[in-house]
Amino acid sequence: MDALQLPFAFRINELLPLARLLRASYLRDHDDFVALLPEDYKPKFLADYDEAIKAVEATTRSSVAVAQRQTITAGIETLLAALPQLLNRLEARLRRATPLTVAAKKFGIEAVRQGRNNHEHEGLTDALKTLLQNIETNKKALLAKGQTQAEIDQLQALYDHLVQERTTQGSALSDQRLLTADNVKLFRALYAPMKELLDDGKSLYKTTDKTRLKDYTLRKVLQQVRKEQAGATPAAAQPGA
Repeated sequence: MDALQLPFAFRINELLPLARLLRASYLRDHDDFVALLPEDYKPKFLADYDEAIKAVEATTRSSVAVAQRQTITAGIETLLAALPQLLNRLEARLRRATPLTVAAKKFGIEAVRQGRNNHEHEGLTDALKTLLQNIETNKKALLAKGQTQAEIDQLQALYDHLVQERTTQGSALSDQRLLTADNVKLFRALYAPMKELLDDGKSLYKTTDKTRLKDYTLRKVLQQVRKEQAGATPAAAQPGA
């Protein structure tokens, strides 16, 4: 195997959340695993598993990446605080601006409000994209009614920050920076016992418990991880907690 070849196809930033979910399932089903393979699932298995998690945590915890995400988040929060007033002012101008290529009610303001109020960054990003497109198309009419370029720039900045946030979350821990031979060894060391849990979990529950089987089916566990990462994910429990 190539020194930089990963043993899994998902993103590096999904490895730790997957490991923690499998750990929780293993603790719940510990007795079944021990009954299946008593020599393999002695207490040392969990101790080694937790050490592998800690090693990957130390590797992926980049101060640069963390600082970048914090800066993006701070920028988003500042812009979100100003958004209601920006939308109110835009709405007032839309009521009087002519000609418009899109009816004021269909301009996209309400979708942006809902995305902000519901804390749905993905939906807000899409809604802002539509709103900015409509503003650009009708810019002359809006500027004539008092809309300023500075206000448009604020909306654009929020959109840009949200896109950057999405990109950072998706790729910050899977970039070339982490693909060193030493790091890949640590990723392999953690994924090896994860793969054992996935395989042995299937052996345990494939014909006896379809619900628990999902907890050891990589596609299903990945879906859970990605759903949590797409929303407001609570802080994951630390190993041993």
